[in-house]
Amino acid sequence: MSKVVPEILKNHILPFDWDVHKIWEIQAPVFQISCAEFEYLLELSLWSSVPNQGLLFDVRPIDVIRDPGRSPYQARRLARCDLQHPIDILLAREKRWVLDGVHRIAKQVSLQRSTIAVRFHDESVIPIITRG
Repeated sequence: MSKVVPEILKNHILPFDWDVHKIWEIQAPVFQISCAEFEYLLELSLWSSVPNQGLLFDVRPIDVIRDPGRSPYQARRLARCDLQHPIDILLAREKRWVLDGVHRIAKQVSLQRSTIAVRFHDESVIPIITRG
């Protein structure tokens, strides 16, 4: 079943569900990219304030960085995220789509780091990662 993405986020979130574990299994080189290239995502309501309630799209990562009390759930996720793993980006429709890693982007920015490890995937991975 496809996720319901609010109109305002349709240019930032792919309209299909993917299996993050399948993404992690794909071999791809790792590049260091400027965090600034992804900071715009922190201004979008990409996160949900309540665990296990589906995708609510009601929390902006930048708000959690500035005030963790705005969403204790996401503040805990942000604190626990592991920066040892690169983020995964799909290159499709002439855009970059984050498949995995918004919390890592937010944490890198909150720590004022200038770069982030990134793996890029082309459209050929879509059939591999899509949940049926």
